[in-house]
Amino acid sequence: MATWDKTLISRYGGPGPRYTSYPPAPQFHEEVSESDYAEAIDAGNAARRPLSLYVHIPFCSTVCYYCACNRVVTANHGRAAEYLKRLKQEIGLRAEQVDSQRPVTQIHWGGGTPTFLSDAQITELV
Repeated sequence: MATWDKTLISRYGGPGPRYTSYPPAPQFHEEVSESDYAEAIDAGNAARRPLSLYVHIPFCSTVCYYCACNRVVTANHGRAAEYLKRLKQEIGLRAEQVDSQRPVTQIHWGGGTPTFLSDAQITELV
């Protein structure tokens, strides 16, 4: 016969953050300023911490009904070109702040990225 740990259930029995995000969505809030962000980058640079990157391309060819990510379902693969252009501009701006000696140890692809982008687009983005 199973026994139930009511203390454990009350501690972890409520809703949790979405599994697709780390840090989870509730960790993001408007009280984090641009200077807070810059300080965190500076601290990571000083410690030479490795980088983990998350790249979210919000285009999908079909709907995955379990997915709660921001997405645009379309068969028009040309829509990604302008988005990638702007994304590369953003990456360039942020890259200026990060010490180039910090290794990238993880890349997580989110949204429709792996299936929506062509091999050439993924290669160019990497």
